[in-house]
Amino acid sequence: MGLPQPRVLFFMRSLKDSFSAYIRYRCLVQSKYSLHSPFIYRFWAGILKDKTKYPAYTRAEGFRKALLNDKNTINRVDFGAGSNEPGPGAGAIKVRDLARHSLISAAEGRFLYKLVKELKPSSILEFGTSLGLSALYMAEAAPDAQIITMEGCPETAALARQAFKKAGIKNVTVITGTFDEKLGEALGLMPKPGLVFFDGNHRSEPTLKYLEQCKPYLSAASVAVFDDIHWSGEMEEAWKFIIAQPFVKVSIDLFHLGVIYFREELSKEDFVLRF
Repeated sequence: MGLPQPRVLFFMRSLKDSFSAYIRYRCLVQSKYSLHSPFIYRFWAGILKDKTKYPAYTRAEGFRKALLNDKNTINRVDFGAGSNEPGPGAGAIKVRDLARHSLISAAEGRFLYKLVKELKPSSILEFGTSLGLSALYMAEAAPDAQIITMEGCPETAALARQAFKKAGIKNVTVITGTFDEKLGEALGLMPKPGLVFFDGNHRSEPTLKYLEQCKPYLSAASVAVFDDIHWSGEMEEAWKFIIAQPFVKVSIDLFHLGVIYFREELSKEDFVLRF
C-alpha cells in the first residue's frame, strides 16, 4: 500500500521517527509463504486480502462525506492523549474539521468490517466513539450484535447518536463519560464482549489498565484490536508488553492496528503482516 497516511501518528512523533518506525515495520512484514499457521493464513486470505466491495462500504463512506461537509460547530472536549485536532483539547470546532482529523481511514474501516463479519460477535465494546464512523462499520457487519461505544465529549456523543439515528443504525448504544467513569457500566451491560476496540487513549498506562479491567469479561473467543500501536515509543512499548502476556495467544501487527487473540488451542505466536 506504500507509506500510509496516519490520522495521528505523524503529529505525535517527528516525521523522521515516524518514517523510521514504518521502515522497521516493513522490514519485519511476513510474506504469505511464511505463514505456516492455518489460522493466520485464513486471517491473511479471508480478511486482509478480501477485496470484495461490500455495499456497506459505500454507505459508510457516504456517512464520512456528510461529516466532512458539516459546517456546524460543536464544543469539543478531549479527555485522552492522542488528539490530532487543531488547537487545544477543548473548545469550539467545526464538525468537518473534527471529522478530517479524527475519523478512521477507509482502509481501517473496511478491515473492522471484515473482521467483525468473520467473527460474528454477539457484543462489541468500543473505547472512543468520536463521530461514530468505526461503530457504523462494525454495526453494518453485525446488525444483530449489541455494540456499546464510549465517548467522553457530550456534544460529540450527541452528534454520533444523531448520525446513527439518521443512518438507521439501531444496535449501537453511546455511553457519555470518561473511560474511567464508564467502563464498569459498559462491561456490566453486555455479556462477554466478542470484540473490544481500543481507540480512545494513546498512552501506555491507561491502555494497559483498561485491558486489565476488561480481561475478566473476555472469553477465549474474544478478540481485541488496538489503534495506533506505533503512534509513539510509549505505545510501542505498551504493545510489546501486551503481546508478551501469557493470556495472549496470537498477536498481529498491522502497523496502525494491532490484533490479539486469546484462543487456548492456538500456539503462542506473533505476526507482522502488511496491511
